[in-house]
Amino acid sequence: MQAAVGGVPLAMGLACGNLALALAVLSILLTAPIGAFAIDQTAPRLLAPREKT
Repeated sequence: MQAAVGGVPLAMGLACGNLALALAVLSILLTAPIGAFAIDQTAPRLLAPREKT
């Protein structure tokens, strides 16, 4: 989502366009590794087949 809306202010010619794009890229760089780690840790438990009762 950040990548989709990050460039809009820059494309519209707003003065804060460069800052908005830089913050969008920074947020992607910070949150992507955290999300990948969380998926790696929780996937075995969440994707394990359920026992039939």
